[in-house]
Amino acid sequence: MASRAIVLIGGTLLLPTALSAGQDALGPSSPFSEIPIALESPATTSTASITAGVVTVPSVTVLRFRNISREAAHDWLGGGIAETVAADLETLGYVVERGESGPTVPVGTETQWLLTGGYQAVGSRIRITARLQDGMTGTVAETVTADGMLEDVFALQDRIVAALLPGGVVSGPVAGTQPDAGGSLGIDRAPESRRSDVVRVRPNSNGVEGGRVLGEAAPGRIILPSGDDVDARDFTGVRPLTGGGRGVSVPGQPATPAVAGFAAGAGRLTGRPVVSAAEATGPPSIDGNLDDLVWRTATRITEFVQQSPIEGAPATEDTDVYIAFDSEHLYIGMHAHYSNPGMVRANRVDRDRAFFGDDTISIYFDPFLDQQRAFVFTLNGYGVQGDSLMGGGGSCRNCTGVPRGDRSWDALFDSSGRLVDDGWTAEMAIPFKSLRYPANDGTHRWGFQIARSIRDKTETVVWAPVSRDVAGFLPQMGLLDGLDGLSTSRNLEFQPTVTGIQAGSLDRSTGAFNSEGQPEGGVNVKYGVTSNLTVDFTYNPDFSQIESDRPQIEVNQRFPLFFSELRPFFLEGQEIFDIRGPVNFIHTRTIVDPRYGGKLTGKVGNTTLGVLVANDEAPGKVDDPLDRAYGRTANTVIGRVRYDLYSESHIGAILTDRSFLDSYSRLAGMDSRFRVGQTTSIDFSALTTQNRDLDGNVASGPMFDGGYRHNGRNLSYSSSYYSIDPDFETDVGFVRRRNIRRIRSDVGYRWWPESWIINWGPEFDYSRNWNFDEILVDEEARVRLRTTFARNVSLRADVRREMERYGGINFDKTRYGFSGNVSTSRLFSVGANLNWGDQVRYGETPFLGEGSSGSLFMSLRPFSRLQSSINVNTSRLLDPTFQSEVFDVKIYRALTTYQFTDRLLLRNILQHNSFSQTLGANILLTYRVNSGTVFFVGYDDRYQQGHLIFDDDDEPLFMATDFQRTNRAVFTKISYLFRY
Repeated sequence: MASRAIVLIGGTLLLPTALSAGQDALGPSSPFSEIPIALESPATTSTASITAGVVTVPSVTVLRFRNISREAAHDWLGGGIAETVAADLETLGYVVERGESGPTVPVGTETQWLLTGGYQAVGSRIRITARLQDGMTGTVAETVTADGMLEDVFALQDRIVAALLPGGVVSGPVAGTQPDAGGSLGIDRAPESRRSDVVRVRPNSNGVEGGRVLGEAAPGRIILPSGDDVDARDFTGVRPLTGGGRGVSVPGQPATPAVAGFAAGAGRLTGRPVVSAAEATGPPSIDGNLDDLVWRTATRITEFVQQSPIEGAPATEDTDVYIAFDSEHLYIGMHAHYSNPGMVRANRVDRDRAFFGDDTISIYFDPFLDQQRAFVFTLNGYGVQGDSLMGGGGSCRNCTGVPRGDRSWDALFDSSGRLVDDGWTAEMAIPFKSLRYPANDGTHRWGFQIARSIRDKTETVVWAPVSRDVAGFLPQMGLLDGLDGLSTSRNLEFQPTVTGIQAGSLDRSTGAFNSEGQPEGGVNVKYGVTSNLTVDFTYNPDFSQIESDRPQIEVNQRFPLFFSELRPFFLEGQEIFDIRGPVNFIHTRTIVDPRYGGKLTGKVGNTTLGVLVANDEAPGKVDDPLDRAYGRTANTVIGRVRYDLYSESHIGAILTDRSFLDSYSRLAGMDSRFRVGQTTSIDFSALTTQNRDLDGNVASGPMFDGGYRHNGRNLSYSSSYYSIDPDFETDVGFVRRRNIRRIRSDVGYRWWPESWIINWGPEFDYSRNWNFDEILVDEEARVRLRTTFARNVSLRADVRREMERYGGINFDKTRYGFSGNVSTSRLFSVGANLNWGDQVRYGETPFLGEGSSGSLFMSLRPFSRLQSSINVNTSRLLDPTFQSEVFDVKIYRALTTYQFTDRLLLRNILQHNSFSQTLGANILLTYRVNSGTVFFVGYDDRYQQGHLIFDDDDEPLFMATDFQRTNRAVFTKISYLFRY
């Protein structure tokens, strides 16, 4: 007699009969025969002896459902849903226990099954999600989601039970079964009308002959096939489902892989969502296609909620993210679905450029679980890489895209993406060597988050819900569990660099054009002392800037302008040295021409540390060999230590020293940040400087800074005070203004209609500023209105009343401002920022004029490979006494890029300054293999109108008005990264 698989459904025993060759198991002549049976006592009798197999009665522990949307008015639903589901299961003969939900799911107990879930109530709609988990292992066998109206919650509860029932009644899948047309492995759902009545088992091509039940099942437990039980060919065309074990699937839905739920010991992330990474069956081919075997057994995440525009609402588009790992890499697969693929915004651009205007999926890792910073990896539909470091304290309550942090950080990883019929798919492989994480031989648990932006809908969706009631993004991350067996090999990198420049410039004494050039070489070395501590060394580094400084108007500026650091060696790890405050305490552009440099950065326990040393040749480059500075170098030392107390809270210290000959400039101090509750933080820092110049003059001065900030869902306010002594000076930092004592307070309120107006609200701030002689030098009161609309439209308007003291005169001013951004289409976006009103003319004879300033930008993307942007910066001042124009400055900048391939890019920049009558043109060809291996060829030309070029005696060198070339350069740069 042929062996038979046995299925029990609510007291009815289904026995598959023998099939003749070619008979359809699901056809009109069903292979199932129904035998009604009676169970004497479901609570005590879990098996019934039958000739062909075993009948079991599962036991289920039903936990209270979680209120994901966190609306207090809906808290009662959690217990009501759980009780109704439990009662329905008891009616069907299950052994049911009740329990309370919490940060820990009680797996590993005697309970055979755990039923957990959550619900999101937004307005009149509700989404209920339920998971059926193995009580011993935590494996998720079934996930069901039901959407509907809040008034129909009782019917939705019944639907949850009906949908979950088939997953809890199968004693074991039949070995050797073949996938049907829908891609299932041996288990098929009945039509919707019968889903709570029948589960059918499809025999293999030989009928039920030779079929067997896998393994020995505990009463009521589902046995899921392991990798040894199911041949790899059985997974063809099958994708993983959220959580769960492997091998079970239903038509139109892929097979279920690893655990997703809530885990114990999450530490700071207690109560947050948890997902367990699956161990990879083998490395995928990073080609953008999710057809590798690893994705069929990887953990799959599909449940996302909106961060904006409607906080906590279900995502309007489906998203699949797959997670797997081996000892060397973390693998991420992505499938961004679209109900209308025409909404996809994807462009072929250089790395880190997809942040601007593209749809993206970003993965966040907090390996130290300290909620101080996170590594961010981002891909768009073409697999364009973006990476950044997000520091603590940041929030994104008003963002229309994913939060991203500091883009200057670059990591080495592989990625690829492609557009598909319903959206786009992408893959990335992140080497663990590219990350910093605690030295741990056991299981690693990292803070984890996924965020997807859908630009056309102004929608951002996240895996771990993000609330505007919490003033921070990092504290709201979930947990990535199960990472073990990570390689302990040390990261060692060599990056030699060769640069060749042929540069020419105008000789102002003769009017001739001279040129010179020579090649230079250097090397960068990086070594991972441990997985969380890194040493960097560079000799004769190439610090040429491929990306030029953004244009700034320098006319009529009272204080110096700040230009950001763009050189790679100093950019990496700069977040460790950063201290929030009114002064840039470390500004590495003061190290002009380093001969060598070294850094030690990382984290040991709760202590983050950084040490930087550099030898700068720039001070010794003087023309006179008799000058005592000739050929001498300056040495810079920077030290930073920070002890992390708890989430987004720390105390730290900093020390800097720059010495040259007999002079020195030193800074020392401490800083702190304390997070108080979910929406409030307190900052404080105290520093002092000591300086000695080359003439032996010594000066010193302190600086204090403190602030209290509250950032709530609706109400936000802050108050701060800082003072900077007149003698506070540092040659390693950037101090824009000294001799001030400033107090400032602000308050704002924001409403969230979350309709065609996403949010809007007024803001008010007031500040006063005295010098150390107790003279009021500045006073400002400002009222502002901000509004964010759907479809990527935002507007801001403000009016402010100011008093500014300059040259011993108090100037009373009234100024107005307006800004707006519109990006409703992938093809075109535009924005403007305008200010007008009273403005002081700085100089020996200051006066109050009528000024205006602003900027305008437009971006065109006619197709994915071509992008062009035009920026205009302008500043104008009129003398009202004579109704004459004092100055009118306009800077035009056009940047056009064409991406030939994923690696080959051509960029052109044209820039014109109407005030200085200068013209610049730059062409750059880039071939980028990865973040460290890159080849550049560039050409740069600079021109100035002839009659504005003066010789050394301030006489016009050219009387003609044509543009004359003042500088020209041709350069190449090759850097190659070797990693061991």
